[in-house]
Amino acid sequence: MNILVTGANGFAGSHLLDLLLIDKKNNLFGFKKPNARLRNVSHIIEKINWIEGDLTDPLSVKKAIEISQPDQIYHLGALSWVSPSWNMPSAYFDVNAKGTINLFESIIEQKIYPRILVTGTPEEYGDVKKENLPITENTLLNPVNPYAASKVAQNAISESYIASYKLDIVRTRAFNHEGPRRDIHGALASFAYQIADIELNNKNPEIFVGRLDAKRNFNHVKDTVNAYLEVMKNGKTGQIYLIGNKNLFSIEECLNKLISLSSIEHFLITEDPKRVRPSELNYLVGDYSNFEEISSWRPKLDLDEILKDSLNYWRQFLKDNRY
Repeated sequence: MNILVTGANGFAGSHLLDLLLIDKKNNLFGFKKPNARLRNVSHIIEKINWIEGDLTDPLSVKKAIEISQPDQIYHLGALSWVSPSWNMPSAYFDVNAKGTINLFESIIEQKIYPRILVTGTPEEYGDVKKENLPITENTLLNPVNPYAASKVAQNAISESYIASYKLDIVRTRAFNHEGPRRDIHGALASFAYQIADIELNNKNPEIFVGRLDAKRNFNHVKDTVNAYLEVMKNGKTGQIYLIGNKNLFSIEECLNKLISLSSIEHFLITEDPKRVRPSELNYLVGDYSNFEEISSWRPKLDLDEILKDSLNYWRQFLKDNRY
């Protein structure tokens, strides 16, 4: 099977490639920007057919479809960090919304009709009040940051192409997934990086943080990409599936757990105004029964494994002087 992965060299994309490579019959194509950072895929770089391009460039997307002739597309390519989106909202819409249009139009033009996974985010629901939890697929969309708004637009685009052109699209909104290779824009990865840096370089034991009271449920990225495969296999065209678990932790609890894994006993925790977002989602709690009806998937790795893997990843990177 020919499989095209956009965002293939990213955090989730790289773990997805690891998983897809298990089936030796898969012929994998990774869509990436020219001169893209490849540290996440350095261990498998020779096993992937790389196609250079940009989602915002229609011609390069068309070429990617021509070259890969995909039976499946995992559309993970996106600008996906919340905080930078306030400073570059147009770029987020160009990549996340217009880039998706370019992908769909290339498929239609070439009369290639693969199964497509479009990955969304629970950020699209905004800050849902506690009395309206848990979030379901039918919860009102209420984006409160430009990133979320661009993904709402991507979702609407997907719906329109399903209705108008009968594209075989399934969609997911995966709640927080973390683990090795997550960049330091994310809170947990940032904490792990700072702790590893302090340990290795004997720096002042001060950890800079944003808000710590927000609550999330966390999946290991390896569990999340396994869920993507399940949705592609068993999901119904046009449906949206929430992916997550029922365990809820505050960011502060995660920080304390990471600190407990360190050889350093005492840290100074300092709130950095630059790390505090203009708006924050206090609770992201989902109802995953729709996904559970089509799959026996359950997360295998708990929060302790997520944090341990994240911290050890940054310890090794800093030790190897690769960051």
